[in-house]
Amino acid sequence: MNNLQNRAVIVTGACGGIGSALVRAFLESGARVMASDIVESDLSNTEYCRFTRGDVSDEGDARNLVAETIETFGRLDVLVNNAAVLVPGAPVHQTSLEEFEKLVAVNLRGAFLLCKHSYPHLCSTHGCIVNISSMAGVHGEKHHAVYAATKGAINALTQAMAIDYGPEGIRCNAICPSSVLTPNVDKIIDALPNAEEIIHLRKSINVLGYTATPAQIAAVAVFLASPAASFMTGAIVPVSGGSECGYGIKY
Repeated sequence: MNNLQNRAVIVTGACGGIGSALVRAFLESGARVMASDIVESDLSNTEYCRFTRGDVSDEGDARNLVAETIETFGRLDVLVNNAAVLVPGAPVHQTSLEEFEKLVAVNLRGAFLLCKHSYPHLCSTHGCIVNISSMAGVHGEKHHAVYAATKGAINALTQAMAIDYGPEGIRCNAICPSSVLTPNVDKIIDALPNAEEIIHLRKSINVLGYTATPAQIAAVAVFLASPAASFMTGAIVPVSGGSECGYGIKY
């Protein structure tokens, strides 16, 4: 039921921890993947996987990414909006306008643009959209107000698109991780004076007692894109180790 043989998939933010895992998981499911990121990749172009560099917040790049996917694979079945940025944590009054605009541009406008330009092709394949969101967009997160706001907006966008596009056979779902072991987040944490405390906290907020791997997030994305999830749309899916069950922090 998780077989996506010959389905064409776009994965944005493909060079990060979750992005790389998404590319691997979709390839293992039999899909063909157009991987995109703003940075260069060491991915090798093959019959089943191509890499293209681009900025999702730029409409020209977003349009070109979709066009290149159609030119390469002849169709588009799944759009995975994974590209996102996370700036060093701060409450609203300590967040600069530049940081605000960067977060909104990548995390929200990027997803909007890819959905907009993918729409006609997803209509023809009765495809689906999987947005990588965050539990921060459900419950908020200390010192990450604007990041949380962008992810809350992604959740709302997901549900609104599910309503709009359901009659046309397009499913739209979002995944909300809590803490995930990725190089980018680890780099930010390592730079903090209380890094050990933050690492402990990230494990503790999950009732399973450990931090998720990117592969665990990617596995749910493949499921949501597959026939196994054919009656799921508008779902905001926590992949969070139970962190939403009251934040039972263990000290």
